Amino acid sequence: MPTASPLLPAAPAIPKGIWVAAALYLLVWSLLPPLLTASFALDVVESLTWGREWQWGYYKHPPLAPWVLHLFWRAFGSVGPYLLSQLCIAATLWCVWRTGLRLMAPERALIGTVLTMGVVFYTRPALEFNHNIAQMPLWAALGWCLLAALQDGRLRQWLLLGLLAGLGMLTKYSVAILLACLGLYLVLSPARRVLRQIGPWLGLALALAVFAPHWVWLWQTDWLPMAYASSRASADAASQGPRLSAVVFLGTQALNHLPLALIVLVAVHGARLALRKAPAGMPLPPVRWRLHTGWPGYLLVLALGSGLLVTLLGLLLGLRLRDMWGVPMWAFSGLLVAACLPTAWLVPMRPRLLRGMAVWLVLVSLVCGAYLACGAQWRQRASRTDWPAAALGAQAQAAWSALSHCPLDTVAGDYWLAGMVVVASPDRPSVLIDGEARLSPWVTAQRLHNHGALWIWQAAAPDQPPAPGAVPPPMPELLATLQPSPGMPWHEGVWSIAWRHSPASAPLVVHWRAYVPAACARQRPS
Repeated sequence: MPTASPLLPAAPAIPKGIWVAAALYLLVWSLLPPLLTASFALDVVESLTWGREWQWGYYKHPPLAPWVLHLFWRAFGSVGPYLLSQLCIAATLWCVWRTGLRLMAPERALIGTVLTMGVVFYTRPALEFNHNIAQMPLWAALGWCLLAALQDGRLRQWLLLGLLAGLGMLTKYSVAILLACLGLYLVLSPARRVLRQIGPWLGLALALAVFAPHWVWLWQTDWLPMAYASSRASADAASQGPRLSAVVFLGTQALNHLPLALIVLVAVHGARLALRKAPAGMPLPPVRWRLHTGWPGYLLVLALGSGLLVTLLGLLLGLRLRDMWGVPMWAFSGLLVAACLPTAWLVPMRPRLLRGMAVWLVLVSLVCGAYLACGAQWRQRASRTDWPAAALGAQAQAAWSALSHCPLDTVAGDYWLAGMVVVASPDRPSVLIDGEARLSPWVTAQRLHNHGALWIWQAAAPDQPPAPGAVPPPMPELLATLQPSPGMPWHEGVWSIAWRHSPASAPLVVHWRAYVPAACARQRPS
């Protein structure tokens, strides 16, 4: 196993121009999307409804990402989710940079870090903060931290590795894929001699301790996320063969590297032409295609291991793979490319690579901005970010306030429609997700009897006319306990809400029923 001095040289300064470009990019992608959209994306709305409940788990995922998202939303309002996504990407790039400095020359580390943004996952998908985006900095930090622990052997580095592993598993279970790859590297490479030391085992103990509260929650809820994943996998299996999905998964990951590949190919062509123009009689420098790092095995594991392992498991076990699972897996693709570049080409390629990356980021920013602003008109239908969340929340708040002097406490309905009301409501109510108590343990029958609830459902598809007499869907089990009585009267109505992108189209029609406890009811004029 290669060794390195515990006292690594100080990190070289990153050029000021790159800092300025990065700061401008972060501000644009954080501040512009809230101005161009009418609602958050689906995963953002769903996580916001979870995070405010401060549970140790939710029916789909572990809790860390919803917690952090909720804090950013409370602190920064509509900018918060977009800012959090960009900070996740910035933290990922920083960890890639620090890892690169330990694996290769600073020039290559800088080029590799910048090239990371050539992977599509770091651009358009980051507009929707979700558990995949939340994993990005943790995957990169885990790769950096294990390398630092192997090179320096300090106990605090092993403990930090354990902490990051525990936090990663509290973010999304798929972090286990990276941990498996790193574990295989430790066992199968000469690095396994560190397993005779106490550091790795203390790190493992810390990881288990961090994950333990969620493990207890899983046991108490009868492994709810696993049941959800199993039911969804069964539904997906009918639409596409699982082994075919593994091939599609790998192909999609390759397509997301297409901008990176094009930028490098153009830069290679330019560098080759520049070298050929050398003065007569000056010999051309040798071109050697190899990994310019003392840790080639480790770099290959970081850059390729997770994606290949997932694909292999999909092929062997028939697992249904989703394309977006690959989002956090390619943080080190740029470093791998940078390590492969011939040393003789670094100088002529660097400006071409930086210019190519600048063109790509400007282009993708313009395209994404245009899509957010005009996508609904082009498609003649609304995406999730085009839904009138603010108007829906205002209607719900006005209807409830007209009937009750108590705050709106619970909104029942599907997690998209009810979630939009919760996000837009100043009362910050809870959601009774799909009316199922098992999915929303924070809503109890006693809470509903004490505070009441607002039940909403969509009567028709957005492109259909209003249907005032539409029959409501089956009543949620918990709401069925609130029978109409003098102590809990019902009030019903219909909202008709125009679409911002197409005011002349048939409006969004939402039916509602309010359950207002007598103690909260306003006196209505006779």
